[in-house]
Amino acid sequence: MQIRKSHLITGLTTGLATAVLVPVTSFFLMGNTMAVNIRNSVFGLFFALFLAFAFFYFIKAGKFDYDNGEHPFRFLFTYMISLLMALGLPLIDQKGWPFMCLCISMVLFTNTLMGLYSASGLIAITVMLTDRQDLSAFMVYFLACFVACLLFQDLEHNFRVGGSLAISALMLFVFETAGFVIFENKALSPELFIIPLVNMLVNVLVLFLCLKYFNEKIANRYRNKYAELNDQGYSVLLELKEKYPEEYYRSIHTAYLVERMANATGCNVDVAKNCAYYHRIRKAFGYSVEDCRHFVAEHGFPPEAAETLIEFLNKNPKLDSKEAGLVYICDKFISSVMMIFKKDSKAKIDYGELLDTILSKDYIRNNLVNSDLSIKDCKLIREVILKETLYYDFLR
Repeated sequence: MQIRKSHLITGLTTGLATAVLVPVTSFFLMGNTMAVNIRNSVFGLFFALFLAFAFFYFIKAGKFDYDNGEHPFRFLFTYMISLLMALGLPLIDQKGWPFMCLCISMVLFTNTLMGLYSASGLIAITVMLTDRQDLSAFMVYFLACFVACLLFQDLEHNFRVGGSLAISALMLFVFETAGFVIFENKALSPELFIIPLVNMLVNVLVLFLCLKYFNEKIANRYRNKYAELNDQGYSVLLELKEKYPEEYYRSIHTAYLVERMANATGCNVDVAKNCAYYHRIRKAFGYSVEDCRHFVAEHGFPPEAAETLIEFLNKNPKLDSKEAGLVYICDKFISSVMMIFKKDSKAKIDYGELLDTILSKDYIRNNLVNSDLSIKDCKLIREVILKETLYYDFLR
């Protein structure tokens, strides 16, 4: 990815802010010894340098998740809030540091490694500013952040976060109890758990709000558009049904089968189903390549869906994505079944054998040679086809 002005602003601002604010806070606000101040300044400087380096590396390599590389100010905003909080947290009880929600917010707006590195550095800075060699405080929050990072991966297609939130909160409470509460020089009492419980609830609440925003604005921002385009009552599909009913029903049956195959193989169901619904428009309407591009732009197809559909329609020259490969296989299978039933509506078909025959054809294998479909995926495809034998009676 090309580094733009917004990337330079974000990378340089986060790096410079860290390199400046850490020593300023240590020297003038915390009243630490000179040795501690020098240590904090050195660690803060090198953390800032590697932070900027990591940011530009991931941007250049295009390794930020979702479309975060196109919107670097998301990270700038969350990091600056996290940095300012990290510099002020030494003033409050260490049992109340809300690092888990700060970490996940940075993970969501960059990637797992970048977010975890940023959070780890800020935890270390906060611990060092307290002028205590407290390894347990660092480990409590680092482990809590690490567990949360593992639990909140791959949110794009299946946004079920209740279990992850509960486990993350429980682990934070366990780590705080083991790291702080049991070392209090007091008899165990409910009062000792008030701050950890409040911290846990604050983390869950902030994290829930952050995940809600992330789900609606980033991960699943095209959900409503997919629902509109993948509705059989959409204007284009109705036009296809009216003018070219055979192509319409071929598309509908292909989409039904593709949806099940996409679920089985872990593909993006919305993208695969979208491609299946519209994979016959070029043939039906006589579109050129430019017509196809104009079509997806005019109807506002989500970027990934538009790219997959154009890939399928153009076969330029072979299919690469799993979703396009699934649509290709399903289309050939459905068209073959429809053709057999058109000749003899009472014909008995060995569907597994039919699929094997289709996949053995040279021109089909050539079109799928670059596809991401694996041998395991092909086995799952075969299983789905054999499970749906009752459905094929609708094709008679």
